Amino acid sequence: MSRSELAAHNEERKAFNDLARSFARKELSGHVHEHEYPYVRTVSGIVETAREAGLFGINLPLDSGGTGLNAPALAGIMEEISTVDAGMAAMLFTHAAALELIAVAADTAEDRCRTIYQLVSAPDAIPLAYQSYTAPEEVEPPEVSGESTCLMSGKLPFLALGGMARYAVSAGARQKDGEFSYYLIDLSGDGVTKSDSILTMGFQACQAVDVTLDNVPALLIGAEGNGQSYFRKMQSRMSLPASAISLGIMEGSFKEALAYSGQRWQGNRTIVEWSAVRMKLAEMAVQIDVARSCLSGISLAFDAASTEGAGPAVAAAIHISDMACILASEGVQVLGGNGYMKDYGQEKRMRDARQARSLLGMNGLKKMNYIERIIEEADL
Repeated sequence: MSRSELAAHNEERKAFNDLARSFARKELSGHVHEHEYPYVRTVSGIVETAREAGLFGINLPLDSGGTGLNAPALAGIMEEISTVDAGMAAMLFTHAAALELIAVAADTAEDRCRTIYQLVSAPDAIPLAYQSYTAPEEVEPPEVSGESTCLMSGKLPFLALGGMARYAVSAGARQKDGEFSYYLIDLSGDGVTKSDSILTMGFQACQAVDVTLDNVPALLIGAEGNGQSYFRKMQSRMSLPASAISLGIMEGSFKEALAYSGQRWQGNRTIVEWSAVRMKLAEMAVQIDVARSCLSGISLAFDAASTEGAGPAVAAAIHISDMACILASEGVQVLGGNGYMKDYGQEKRMRDARQARSLLGMNGLKKMNYIERIIEEADL
């Protein structure tokens, strides 16, 4: 990317960051807990507003009605929204991850994915459902049969946005323990049974359901048997937005802790004047700046279309999500007992930070896959 192209790209990215910040402030601030259990307010209205604003089309190709931007652009949006409500960011992330799987497949099977894009770019197709809280190794994919028409049968546990989405991107395999592929299925058709919403620790706005499929027609995405390859490429690209969600949680936690410590009086002075509180705040600020620097470097690699950003992006997602859990807990401690109350946002951020560690698979599994790749490269 030339210097002029990069400048134009950064201007467009800044505009979307401003849009996401405005959306979070106007639509989410003050209503965060209404989108959580017991769901005083449905998320359908917020989803429609986000769709109209173009937030669900960031990584959708231009010729399909999207903006065609890359992972760093998504990351900026995720960070801005997660500062207020990471649950809404998780909804955008789930949809974007599904789109990114289609994009990865389209790199080598563009003609086959053209029909897929026509379906998922329709207004009633937003958002897409996807198992964004798991990796393929963690669940057994449904069985696929049929030749001219693929039919899918089995279970899709913990399908994020499965309760409200029309379409889902799902893994499927023709035989157990065999290579899997990705398919697009219509959740509004016959043979689809959905459970009630599953109550999760965090990201409660991004509701998940268990889905049972009985001979449901499925459209193959890309080449058959390439599911693992597609997932790894998508995981590398989407690890940057996943890290940004954790960073946004960290920033929101720090802002609330700082504001509270400047207002809370104890011992005839505000608690921000106490050295122990200042030390906690300092540690939080240092962790945030380290995370920002990390993501900034990886974003530059993505902008340069360098493959060197793929591995570090996954590592950053692991590390920053762990950091977010520690920092969110510290944010609760600064508020004392109030940190556990829903009147403030800290208890939600602590729950969301823990849920963020499961995006695209559990951190433990990611670490094992990461070291396995390093061992293979070392030829040990």
